Amino acid sequence: MTTATNPWAATDHDPTSNLNAAAPSTAAVLSYARADIHTAVSCADDPHRRRQYALSARDNAVTVLLAGDATADELRHAEYYLADAEAFIAATAS
Repeated sequence: MTTATNPWAATDHDPTSNLNAAAPSTAAVLSYARADIHTAVSCADDPHRRRQYALSARDNAVTVLLAGDATADELRHAEYYLADAEAFIAATAS
């Protein structure tokens, strides 16, 4: 017989929180921004979805711009992604 574990038995009731997990690297966050921009470009027929990916790209690009360990090249790319994301957001504003 299989018994289900009780999700409320733990003291942390948010399964997505893990304070011991390492944050993604600046390079990883920059790649998330790039992927979000590419997905936003491919969502030309769905303005809502395009806006959602542009918002995510903007957040990731700003995270890189504020990172203390970002290289000059990463900062330059983050600025490009931020500009692209802002353009998509402006174009899909209602």
